[in-house]
Amino acid sequence: MDTLNHPCADLGLELPSLLEWHHHPECQVDHIVIGKGPPGGSWQAMDGNVLTISLGSWMELPGIEFRAWEAAENAGVISYRDSRASVSSVARYYYDYVHKQSLARFFQSGCVVTSVRPLDTSRSQNTETIDPETGVQYSEPQALWQVEGFDLSDSIPFCYICRKVVLATGSTDVPNRLGIPGELANPTWVLHDLRSLEAAFDRLVDGEEGGREGVPTEPCCDPVLIVGAGLSAADAVIAARFRSLPILHVFRKTAALGTGSTQLPENMYPEYHKVHQMMGDGGASYPCYRALAEHTVLEISSDHKVRVIGPDNTVSVHRVSVVAILIGSRPDLNFLPPGLSLGVKPSEPVDCRSNPIAVDPYTHRVVKAPPGMYALGPLAGDNFVRFLQGGAVAITSHINKELRHYTVL
Repeated sequence: MDTLNHPCADLGLELPSLLEWHHHPECQVDHIVIGKGPPGGSWQAMDGNVLTISLGSWMELPGIEFRAWEAAENAGVISYRDSRASVSSVARYYYDYVHKQSLARFFQSGCVVTSVRPLDTSRSQNTETIDPETGVQYSEPQALWQVEGFDLSDSIPFCYICRKVVLATGSTDVPNRLGIPGELANPTWVLHDLRSLEAAFDRLVDGEEGGREGVPTEPCCDPVLIVGAGLSAADAVIAARFRSLPILHVFRKTAALGTGSTQLPENMYPEYHKVHQMMGDGGASYPCYRALAEHTVLEISSDHKVRVIGPDNTVSVHRVSVVAILIGSRPDLNFLPPGLSLGVKPSEPVDCRSNPIAVDPYTHRVVKAPPGMYALGPLAGDNFVRFLQGGAVAITSHINKELRHYTVL
């Protein structure tokens, strides 16, 4: 479906969709969307100044063109680089989309789900089903699910009994940890997310010399330690450079293998290619940046000292002001019953990149779960917004077909 909706997207082209979307009110499915925050999910919690990896048009949903919405919001002025959008614009777009499309009544925001479990099918309502191959009619128990949680504002619990459950929690609930001594003992300056990190950077700048920009000639404080080689770590390097903070960048691989920026066109993503260049030359192109390739952090002490080991097993100690550990994240599925192994690799925990939930590609039903459970988005391995619409259509199409089947019977 993505090929039709975003033709030649993999070539970096921004072409009009070949699809036409039509609203069919008679196909509406009674549902509720439960989330911790406002519509938009994790986009509402990201640093709004960062530019999206995807082009702006790839972020849009059916019915409201993103660029037209952005122009209307900004009095005709669109602020973007090479068709990319800011995270803050995307977050506002998703929030507005829900309200302008009259979907707000389906959203139950500010709530935490604590349990999703199947009910005993022997006590569920039976459905008469006809085998499509034999034509034989038989009675099939219809699975039911129980969803429990509470409202964050008043702690009032809720409970839903439903026939279908769609898991769409994304991939950023739980940041990955190094699992080293001192990592969790210093939460004020050992951080695992960009938003908290930028706030810490601002405090450093305010506490030293006020807001300076440009390339400093002398460090204004102890360096900030950034651990990781992905795009989030690159964003942290960019944020620190913008504030003229000294940087110590630790990553386990060589610079040639370190960051995903090499897979991105340089003309569209110059900032990431600049970071990759800095990682490669160790900091020669930027005086207050130092890269420690093929290094691993061993320990973080409360006196702001960090022990690091290199490829030759030499251990060095560095005094730092802030530590940013940006090595990915994973979904929090603790609300599911214990022992429910949903990943493609059942023996391993679900990871949106290396071990997504195994789903039927045509319906997005969870293969290794009781009937009635679906997975959408990063949980199913679709880590870009442009892929979500195909999964959503697959799920709603399957549910509608089943509802029509039950109605006919």
